[in-house]
Parts: sequence; C-alpha cells; structure tokens
Amino acid sequence: MPSTWSRPSRTLPDVSSAVAFRAAGPADATAIARIHQESWRTTYSGILPTAVIAELAGRKTEERWQSRLATPSSAQATFVARDGDDAIGFAWCGEARHKLEGLEAEVYALYVLQPHQRRGAGSGLLAECARHFVRQGRFGFYLWALKANRARLFYEALGGSGVAEKSERLGQHSYLEVAYAWHDLAALTARGVAPAP
Repeated sequence: MPSTWSRPSRTLPDVSSAVAFRAAGPADATAIARIHQESWRTTYSGILPTAVIAELAGRKTEERWQSRLATPSSAQATFVARDGDDAIGFAWCGEARHKLEGLEAEVYALYVLQPHQRRGAGSGLLAECARHFVRQGRFGFYLWALKANRARLFYEALGGSGVAEKSERLGQHSYLEVAYAWHDLAALTARGVAPAP
C-alpha cells in the first residue's frame, strides 16, 4: 500500500528578475539536451554508479529533443528558463503516464544547471507547468524523484506531498523513487514569473 505523508511549506527564494521563462521550440533542442545531460551528471553523482549516469545521460540527446519539440503532443509542453541569452533550466510535462491519486497530469523532467539553482528558476518552471495543466483543465499533478535525491526537499518546500513509492531498476541496482503530488495549484500558479523575450 502506498504511504502518504506531507511536510509544511518552507520559504523559497522569489524568482530572480534576471530569470525569464517561455515555451520551448525545436531551436532549443541543443540547449535542453546539454542541460539534461549535465544535470544528470551533477544531480546523480554519488547516488548512482558512474557507469549508469554515463549511459543514461548519453540518451538525453539533441536528436531526441529535436524530435520531441518538432512534433509536440497537444497535451504536453516544454518550458525553458533563461538568464539573459543563456538557457539554464527546463521542464517537460503532460498527461500522467499512470493514474496516481486520481491525478491526470505529470511533470516528466525538471532540471536547472547547478550554478543557477536557488534563484527561483526551478519554482518558476514548476509554476509554468502548473499553468499549462490548468489551461488543459487538469488541476493536480505529480512527479517522481529518487528518494536519495536532495531535490525532494525543494518539492516539499513547494507544497508537494509524498503519496507513493516505487522501486526503479537502474543498471544492476534498484533505487527507491518517491511520487510528489500537488492537488491544489493555486499557490504555484500565483508565483510571479517573467516571460522570456
């Protein structure tokens, strides 16, 4: 039986005025693939074996992102966070791949380059996904995170509640993942963000 727990929200930094957000397009494939690969290497270092990180990060290719962004599903969206001319993070979201807690939407991936974290880029990207879900008529969503990943504290600070756990096989080992859910998107959609030019 899935376990359920929650923690009180903590204060997070407001979105920096230098960080802006917009929907991603095919021209962003190179930058998103770079962020995806680099974030895998930094986020999971010390959590996953080096060989597993190298193999899985190597699958986050520009070609895959080019294809995904060139022929997007109407239910899916990808957003990019920018600091001036530099892409520093992205989020990819859409319909839930599995129904969980009655939620119909899911954030598949959210990464911000390590040097640009704690400036509101991650919370701004999550807010963009929440707004997309509301426009689609979906008012709750979830995402999965490795239990050993400290990003769980970030999701808890944004009001995410742990609603389930599962074991994921990566390489020769199994790792626990935690599903974080948001049933009320009002607080997320109210977060102030600046549109990218």
